[in-house]
Amino acid sequence: MSITDTTVTETTRIGTSTADDAIPDLLALDSADAVITNARRLLPVVAEEADEMERIARLSPRLTTAFRRAGVFQMAFPAFRGGLEMGLRRQLDVVAEVATVDASAAWNIGVLNATGYYAARLGDEAYAELYPTRDMPTSGSFHPRGRAQVVPGGYLVSGHWDWGSGSYVAEHVIGSANVFDGDQPVIGPTGKQLHLGIWLPREAITVCDNWQVLGVSGSGSTSYEIIEPAFVPASHSFDRDADYDQNKDPLNRSVHVSHFALTGVALGVARHLVDITADIISARGVSHLDAATLQRFGEAIAEVDFAYAGSRHVADITDDTIFSDRVLTPTAQARMTGVNAVAGLALRRVVDLTTDLARAGFIRDVDPMQRVLRDAYGALAHAGTRRDHLGALARAALSSGGVDTSGMMPAERARELFAERG
Repeated sequence: MSITDTTVTETTRIGTSTADDAIPDLLALDSADAVITNARRLLPVVAEEADEMERIARLSPRLTTAFRRAGVFQMAFPAFRGGLEMGLRRQLDVVAEVATVDASAAWNIGVLNATGYYAARLGDEAYAELYPTRDMPTSGSFHPRGRAQVVPGGYLVSGHWDWGSGSYVAEHVIGSANVFDGDQPVIGPTGKQLHLGIWLPREAITVCDNWQVLGVSGSGSTSYEIIEPAFVPASHSFDRDADYDQNKDPLNRSVHVSHFALTGVALGVARHLVDITADIISARGVSHLDAATLQRFGEAIAEVDFAYAGSRHVADITDDTIFSDRVLTPTAQARMTGVNAVAGLALRRVVDLTTDLARAGFIRDVDPMQRVLRDAYGALAHAGTRRDHLGALARAALSSGGVDTSGMMPAERARELFAERG
């Protein structure tokens, strides 16, 4: 099956369940506030489409159309390309809020939101060719890496890529590849073999349709491959392991920024579990709850509250740095990539607490908690939640001669931000 067989196009959307009357009125995409408002207006649609996404193991056609119109796949487009260039805090909040309703829907936003990051790395000519409009959601997989053989004008690319979240509904699909000149690895600016992100020719892609999983099944994270090497112009690629560059646009100074918002999935799922558990134990009668039950539920609430607060704080201090002339230090970068791991730790504790409080009911397929638990384990399987990211934070801090606080928000700036937000 070619990827084009399953890509949602304007033609296939017309006359289906994605009719205008099935989608709430949405604001024009002229501000970050408009995107946030649109996302909130679509929460009832997310709830309505959750079963369909579970059934088809990808984003539903109706919700694909709604999300594209809402602008949630465009949040990271840079200002120099006419985009909204939304800060990490606001991107995070959009993903987290949707995840409180459905993890799969939020996962698609977190992944396809990287479209703007990818597009920003293109030259003017390639950008005009690949992005005639910013409504061109782009998925990407970087594991395992394919092979890019140097040829005149570009590369012959082949490979098999797993974890292709959102690729069923994406207009463009990216795969990573190590670069070779003949049999010799091409060494990049970092001193390692050049590792590119490459816009793959859609007609050359075969979808593996192997996304049958425990949870977050609506992410549509199927594998795809190119068996017969296909030509890709050199201009349709970017250095996936590029060093930090202060001269880039704010959201592209570090290549590690692009999936920060995905942290919102773990946060939202944790909140969803707490909300469901509140209903379960409240039904027993609050006045009849013993002290141990109340304590465990209070712990679950606190885990969610502090995971949100910590994630938002790191988003704020990162935004405050990258949207200024200050440099994001190695420790600040490691702190930023460690956020998802911390949210994952909180989610693990919330799973333990809420399943204990819910007792045995969640093992029934009809229980609303069961899908959220499966989604929790699906989210926790992602590489971004691994604890080793926190080891990288420790290494960066120690290498700087101690815990580097330069990435922490100055008190004066913190007061200004809190005042701005009321």
